Amino acid sequence: MVELQEIFEVKYGVNLELNKLKHSQTGINFVSRTFKNNGISAVVEQLENIKPIPAGTLTVAGGGSVLETFLQPKPYYSGRDLYYLTAKTELSNIQKLFYCACIRANKYKYSYGRQANRTLKNLLVPALEELPSWINEVDLSHFDGAENPKRQKTIALPEINETSKLNDLFEIKNGIAATGLNIKENRFSGCIAYVRPASTNARIIRGFLERSVMDEKNIYPKGSLFVSTNGEGSHSYSYASIEDFVPNSDVSVLIPKKEMSIELKLYYAKCIAANRYLFSYGRKPKGKRLAGLLLPKPTPAETKKIEEFIKSLNYSVNL
Repeated sequence: MVELQEIFEVKYGVNLELNKLKHSQTGINFVSRTFKNNGISAVVEQLENIKPIPAGTLTVAGGGSVLETFLQPKPYYSGRDLYYLTAKTELSNIQKLFYCACIRANKYKYSYGRQANRTLKNLLVPALEELPSWINEVDLSHFDGAENPKRQKTIALPEINETSKLNDLFEIKNGIAATGLNIKENRFSGCIAYVRPASTNARIIRGFLERSVMDEKNIYPKGSLFVSTNGEGSHSYSYASIEDFVPNSDVSVLIPKKEMSIELKLYYAKCIAANRYLFSYGRKPKGKRLAGLLLPKPTPAETKKIEEFIKSLNYSVNL
């Protein structure tokens, strides 16, 4: 292990304020401390007197979403408390992405009150000669065009007048408590994700369990729809899973009573989350409250339009 500053030059960004910049669809990316969208929060007009940070550098949040780290594919501006890293020797994109993961793995050391501004350069990461051999076997071309829509034409959602109770459309299955479970922080061979309530899909994994010792009735397949039923900042958020998983006791899995496409599940996930205003920390979407949620009941023709709408959205190409 070596200090980060041995692999990268660690520099503070250009420190611009987004509210003082002009948005432009043909401008350059503005990278902030957000953990979403590769750190990019806007596209802005380029300023004559401020040179953008070069493409191919890594951005690291020193505060806010501390240590969220991304490889930037295009020149960009940066906001406050954002650092950028320039490799001291030539690195491939695969190697840079590996170091993004290594930096991000140190997030547990920090909090909103303990930022990474002073200590970033001293973080310990693997030396170049210690990088695992499998890195060179990763094929990033699998993700080419992943941000594109599956359908190129613009499609509008249909207006649906009929509604149905959630439990008329889905069978509700509750998750299992963490008590007695051997939960590991990191993935390992033969593991399965243990899912918790969360306000974003990026935060739903609580940890990992040994799949072989879990009862099969508690394991749900990739593509299953589930909803958070607890947590003031997390309740009612709903997702379609991207891998097999075990839900915890504050997550309910929704099993369609009729065959349902992944596009329609994603639509219902959004509809369920739209009911957040009905609940609070003391009034949870559990039991009869969850079962009684009113959801749209589309006709077959409307269902087809919903599916086409989902396919017209960015990042739908791999559905």
